[in-house]
Amino acid sequence: MLAHRMVIGLGLWCCAAAGGAQTTDMSGASLRISGFGTLGLTHANAPAGWGYRRDIAQPANDGGTRGDVDSRLGVQFNYAPTPQFELVAQLVATRRSRYAPSSDAIEWAFAAYRPQPSVAVRVGRLNIDSFLLADYRNVGFAYRFARPPVDFYGSLPFSLDGIDVAKDFQFEDGRWRLKGFAGRSSSGDLSADSRVVVKPVYGVTVSRESNGLTLRAGMAYAGLATRAPALDPLVDALGAMSAVPVPDVAAQARAFHSRLDNSGKFTRYMSLGMGYETPDWLWTLELTRVNGSGTSGFTAGYAGVGRRFGAVTVFGGVSRISTSGLPVVAPDWATALTPVLGPAAAAQAQVLASSAAYAINGSGANQQTVSLGLRWDFQPQMSLKLQWDRIRTDAYGGRLWSNSTLASGHANVTSVVLDFVF
Repeated sequence: MLAHRMVIGLGLWCCAAAGGAQTTDMSGASLRISGFGTLGLTHANAPAGWGYRRDIAQPANDGGTRGDVDSRLGVQFNYAPTPQFELVAQLVATRRSRYAPSSDAIEWAFAAYRPQPSVAVRVGRLNIDSFLLADYRNVGFAYRFARPPVDFYGSLPFSLDGIDVAKDFQFEDGRWRLKGFAGRSSSGDLSADSRVVVKPVYGVTVSRESNGLTLRAGMAYAGLATRAPALDPLVDALGAMSAVPVPDVAAQARAFHSRLDNSGKFTRYMSLGMGYETPDWLWTLELTRVNGSGTSGFTAGYAGVGRRFGAVTVFGGVSRISTSGLPVVAPDWATALTPVLGPAAAAQAQVLASSAAYAINGSGANQQTVSLGLRWDFQPQMSLKLQWDRIRTDAYGGRLWSNSTLASGHANVTSVVLDFVF
């Protein structure tokens, strides 16, 4: 079943403004209903068995031609009983992993209050407003790409259950916004496991808008409250191995344990973004650096450009994500432990060492993408997109794919996408 979610922000505003949303005036109160959707067909010519995904929350697939990578349908409700108070809900239907809770269909659900025109307070399920597309990543009509660049957005958390407070400042050179937020979130690869609880989450974002130029910088801290359940047996076994009376093996086991068990640790997100739009040109650039313990750190970024020719936009882009410190080589525990534990137990310990190295190496995302495409706005509320992506995945870098191996690979992904708002 699908649940509700509330929304305020650019994504919903885009749907209402561009889509001709219906508004009902109820003696001073207003209710606005709007929606958006995408019908997409994607063909991935990739290594055998690898499944292309737009983000790691999507379920595993077996590659080939698919209609469930980008297809989605969303509806939004904005109810304003007074000019200062608003309730916003957004519900998105799409194919989800069996590990995803039904509440994932609620994209946003919050109450917004404006005590002053320049101050906004939101409480509920929100977006983490540190990235340029955070407000409207599901609204394909709002951006030129077939989907948000996967190398950048594919592994980032988006939703926040909590509160944010924004203050606007108007200067002659443009509008500035300072926003602080706090709450809890979730993350994890839902193709093979349930998600990890991320709490507390808190951070700040500063943005500036003027004459078509948007600049944004953000910093956030996220505490990892749990680890992926699939790692529990491995982490517990490494904890026991750290007590063996062989100092080198015990130290290596503790190092593996620390790298795989992220629970109780913090991750820091730093981000920079720039968007510039003129009547003919569109430029976008975003960078993020994630510093964290264990397997949670990476660097990612993308740059894109588009050129309008009437109703047609030609666009291109490059993106990359990189995880450092890989590969990890499994140490030789069997030789060191055989005199102490015997051949059978030492062999089991060697399997544990190999499994730990494999789990760490499998957590890496190391790939780069070149994209080219066309967007045709053939109706005021509809656009048709054609996009080609050339993806090179390095060894130990296939985390963004489902069913990937530790080997390197190349892929060509062709997408045809129909976006609409109503």
